[in-house]
Amino acid sequence: MVVWIFILLFTALFSYLWSLLSLGSLWFIILYVFLGFVSSLIFVIILVFIFIFIVSKTRYDNKISHRILWHLLDFVRTILRIKLEVEGKENIPNDTFVVYGNHKSNCDVILVYLAYKKVMSAVAKKELASVPILRYIMKIFEVVPLDRNNEREGVRALLKAIKLVEGGYNMIIFPEGGIKTREYETTAGFKAGSFKLATKPEAIVSPISIIGSSKISKNFPWHKTKVKIIIHKPIPSSKYLAENTFELGEQVIKMIDEGVLTNKIQEV
Repeated sequence: MVVWIFILLFTALFSYLWSLLSLGSLWFIILYVFLGFVSSLIFVIILVFIFIFIVSKTRYDNKISHRILWHLLDFVRTILRIKLEVEGKENIPNDTFVVYGNHKSNCDVILVYLAYKKVMSAVAKKELASVPILRYIMKIFEVVPLDRNNEREGVRALLKAIKLVEGGYNMIIFPEGGIKTREYETTAGFKAGSFKLATKPEAIVSPISIIGSSKISKNFPWHKTKVKIIIHKPIPSSKYLAENTFELGEQVIKMIDEGVLTNKIQEV
């Protein structure tokens, strides 16, 4: 919301200054509106760099930094024409937790982060760390890059993420081990090892169902996409300590898939 106000004010000011020339032609109007949009986009980019500079001087769990990031990512959500609906906010744990959900879009982690509005990070594929600006944001907020093609590096990444959870930091992980298919919304198998992220530090497991995100890449930019996130009742450590990671995984995946299958969303 804050970013949008800046954009509107900046565009309005730019357009007003240009209108003072009073050329009055249609092409001129189109030109200054276009340049106003471009200048606003540049302004947002500048804001992003300022944001990166400011938060790089703070701890990754600084609440103010996360609030700023929420606004920036909400702006990204708007640009991508995604309408987000969240059900079950009352199920968000107050103590340290790990989020597990189905994975059908590269936007899933952003949408989950916006749905929870909590100080949290994620385990993400290593390829994202090669994107210039994103690389710095991931580093600042302790997003753990996971190399899915290197088992040894994968174990190291998981151990790093476990230490963050032990330190009280909430995390997001997708147990499928990547986007396996967009043909259906339910999960396509799971990696039992991903549940060690919660069981080792005995954190709360917070299962979620993401419905509609598989259509984002297909709909953008011509159509809006409605995405619904259902936050299920959390599973405290006392409920899973007697289970191994595979048994816990089966329980969580069942909750996720049932949430997907029993909830339909209408097209926007």
